[in-house]
Amino acid sequence: MTRRIWNGVIASAGMAILLPLSLYAQEKTAVPPGTPVNITVQPAAPTAPPISIILGPRHGHVIPERHGCTHTGGGNIDIAQPTPDVLIVTMSGAAVAYGSICAATAAQAFELEQCFELSFDNPKVKKGKLTMEGRVIGLLRSHCPKDSAAYDDACASVGLNGTGLLKLCVPPHSVGGKQALSVNDHDGPYSAPVVAGKYVLKQTFRVSAMAHPYIVPVKGPSAEFAPDPAIDPLWLSYKEPFHGAIKKDFGFQLILKVAEETEQEKTEEGGKEELPPPPAREKLPEPTPVKP
Repeated sequence: MTRRIWNGVIASAGMAILLPLSLYAQEKTAVPPGTPVNITVQPAAPTAPPISIILGPRHGHVIPERHGCTHTGGGNIDIAQPTPDVLIVTMSGAAVAYGSICAATAAQAFELEQCFELSFDNPKVKKGKLTMEGRVIGLLRSHCPKDSAAYDDACASVGLNGTGLLKLCVPPHSVGGKQALSVNDHDGPYSAPVVAGKYVLKQTFRVSAMAHPYIVPVKGPSAEFAPDPAIDPLWLSYKEPFHGAIKKDFGFQLILKVAEETEQEKTEEGGKEELPPPPAREKLPEPTPVKP
């Protein structure tokens, strides 16, 4: 017992001697008074997603249609990939028809075909889930009884080897008879199981405005689904019903995400888990017949 106590005392004394020596051994830096101290914190590097979307060939077109006194603006197809597992496609455009002695029609038609590949970067992942959702934000105006403005064909689909996997269509809207409408529509999300391979995304959109002939020129209908300055304020009525509207997010936007399929989803897809069979009952011996 005495030896153990002496060993503890010696170890404590050694630590007491070495600790001041280690503190004095550190190099001291003289800092003038009043010097600001900057502490830099570096965030941890984000982990790579298990599945990535790799973009391939693309064909995107915007076709303006103008008859009479009209104006079209925007006409953009923006494709962004904020992270390797997310793809965002935004179609934005505007159309205005001016009411005069002749009928006027203005429209913009969008078409996109984007090829992409799903790369399973984590070898342990064998199956994923592709999710798609879409939204449409914009303004529809009509200032006269026979004028009209609309958006339609806001649809998208994803296919593999000619077979459709996902599809969505945001419901169309139109106004007429001096109506005005602020639109913020959404469809989805829709999901489907996917494997590594090459896929095709197809997306369409159309905005239009139609004005009937008038003896006196008047401000015509408009379909505004693009950020400023797609439509010059001179084309809009001084009775603009949507003064101060925030237009930076206008257009038809599609969001495509891919993720690893979870264990719960695998179970739901395969049906309920099979329970083990109940244990067999022991067979009881047959009773011995009693002789009379």
